[in-house]
Amino acid sequence: MDHDVSTLEHTQETLRRSESLLRDLAASIPGVMFRMVREPSGALRYSYMSPGVQALFGVSVEEACADRGALLERMLPEDRAALDAGVEAATARGAGWELEFRIRNAQGQMRWFQTRARPTPTPEGQMVWTGVSLDITERKEAEQALKASEQTLRTLFETVPQGVVYQDTQGRITSANPAAQRILGLTLAQLQGRDSLDPRRQAVREDGSDFPGEEHPAMRALRTGQPVHDVVMGLTVPGRGPVWIHVSATPLLAGGVVHSVYSTFEDITRSVQLSQELRRQATTDDLTGVANRRSLMEHLKGEVQRIARHPELHCSVLALDIDHFKDVNDRWGHAAGDALLVHLARLMLETVRQVDVVGRTGGEEFTLLLPDTAPGAAQALAERLRQRVQATPLHHEGRIIAITVSIGVSAVLPTDERVDAVLVRADRALYRAKNAGRNAVLRG
Repeated sequence: MDHDVSTLEHTQETLRRSESLLRDLAASIPGVMFRMVREPSGALRYSYMSPGVQALFGVSVEEACADRGALLERMLPEDRAALDAGVEAATARGAGWELEFRIRNAQGQMRWFQTRARPTPTPEGQMVWTGVSLDITERKEAEQALKASEQTLRTLFETVPQGVVYQDTQGRITSANPAAQRILGLTLAQLQGRDSLDPRRQAVREDGSDFPGEEHPAMRALRTGQPVHDVVMGLTVPGRGPVWIHVSATPLLAGGVVHSVYSTFEDITRSVQLSQELRRQATTDDLTGVANRRSLMEHLKGEVQRIARHPELHCSVLALDIDHFKDVNDRWGHAAGDALLVHLARLMLETVRQVDVVGRTGGEEFTLLLPDTAPGAAQALAERLRQRVQATPLHHEGRIIAITVSIGVSAVLPTDERVDAVLVRADRALYRAKNAGRNAVLRG
């Protein structure tokens, strides 16, 4: 008998400890543990509610268990229907249910809860739901903040006037905002999959030289893991022609490893074109389109310095003057004289190489700079030019105006300390050609 009493007391003590442990656990979680019973009639009631319901919902355990509606009144109306529908659907399936819903607590604050419950059917036809409701307000607020931040970034991505392009580790474009599509003249579908090595880019530097794809800021950022800033690049854009952009690229890293890169760029075409036009105006003769005196003198200065450093190299200069140019102006007018200057400039540009410089240094006077050209070759070119000019008269307003030129040839010498020295020699040769009857080439 004593043994039975001891066993009973031990069992009761174990139960008390278990109940105490469960109460402690229920009180420690940031939510409410509950047991909800669904009667065969469909009625729902709480048979158990942990003490946390008081702090979170502002409803006592007794009130919650006596009247389920005391809790439902705390829920936002639009969430109540979802709760009942979820319970009914889960009952029909004999499965658990999960729901997120909002309440207003006793202080009027809105809180988010997540409820999970699992069913246990009873012989009496009841369905007993055991579950927990956790306060997930902080998580929801963080999600909403993140969503708002993402929306802000998306809005910026979609609306900023600068182009933004994302590329993967292979340099392939994965995303481009509307501004990028507008600037590049391609749709997102046309851009996706392209990379900076695509030969269709036709990129150039400010000096007109090719811009290799591997030197694109995005490719450099992918290769080095370092940002690249303030690169100017020219592109050929469908429907627009040459377009200039100012580009920066930033690698995106995860665990110290580059996983993508984004580039930002703006259209600076108007600025570059204005700069090029100002540079052209500063270096080009407005009427003929050849170099002006200032530009030619800069080129000649460079050649004088080059020959001084490398005496074995060659450079020649031609001084050219139109014969009887004043007679053309007096007889046919200044418009004819201007047309004649343009005509002669075109003939000279067609006769010389791209590396050569043709400059207008006076009214009807021109100077030709011929790098890497010995005096003999320069004299031969001057003779070809003289013959071509004589054989190609100007057709102007129904008139044929004959033209000849006198040309003096000189070489840049290693001993020339100033550009004037070579120009003086070329001019002297020119004057001798004119004094010899014009339409001649003489070497000084």
